[in-house]
Amino acid sequence: MQATVDEAVDRYLASVDRALPGRVSGFYLVGSAALGAFQAGRSDIDFVALVDHRLSPAELASLNRAQRHLYRAALVESVSSLPWRWPLVCNGVYVLKEDVARSPLDVVPLASHVGGRLTADAGFDVNPVTWRILAESGIAVRGLAPAKLRIWRDDAELRRWTLGNLNGYWRRWAGDLRRPGQIAAKALLLRYVAWGVLGTSRMHYTITTGDIATKTQACTYALGALGSGWQPLLEETRAYWTGASRPQHATPRLSRPRVTSDFVLAAINSAVVIAARAGPPI
Repeated sequence: MQATVDEAVDRYLASVDRALPGRVSGFYLVGSAALGAFQAGRSDIDFVALVDHRLSPAELASLNRAQRHLYRAALVESVSSLPWRWPLVCNGVYVLKEDVARSPLDVVPLASHVGGRLTADAGFDVNPVTWRILAESGIAVRGLAPAKLRIWRDDAELRRWTLGNLNGYWRRWAGDLRRPGQIAAKALLLRYVAWGVLGTSRMHYTITTGDIATKTQACTYALGALGSGWQPLLEETRAYWTGASRPQHATPRLSRPRVTSDFVLAAINSAVVIAARAGPPI
């Protein structure tokens, strides 16, 4: 599994170095690869890349072409493999090297990659969760060790941002699952269910403990923290994510959007209560 990650990262960096010769001075793995929770066929490879000064429009265009080429190659590889697996891609953000010493909420990323798309001057992963993983578990593929980067850390900011993300994006997402449409249709697929269930479980864990959990750790945590009534959904989600056999008592496929919405809203409401009990500074 580590060989799979290393090969993908080497391929990505070689492509980036051809597109941006000498420009990437630091490259760090975050996300599941850094937390020791990478799941082949499920996980992406998340990164933070550091550069010394802003990227020009020509450099952004070159980077975009490189990313699109890599993504197409990953799609072809995934389609031709048996059994089919989610395409393995490197997703991440480009920031100035000094930006990691600042609050991520004050940082405007130079660019970000998600799948085959490059976006300039934006990137969701410039946030307190990414900065915390970078500081505590980040893997330096290129550049100084994370401990020498003076990475910004603010426990109250981490909890506050997480609660805001739950109350904003994820509450709307759960509401959309209750209405006929594309989002509810996606929730018929376990990958989309896992994204919501495991994602909000991780955030509940962070608000409760101040730490970061992997997806599987958060699932185990949620089984205890959010009540036994969610056991079928959580166990099915965990089995999907780890590649285990589907549990005998699983959520009926057509019920997944409603049950997933109920779980996500329950997790959000529970986190709101926990944050309120904690009082300031959250």
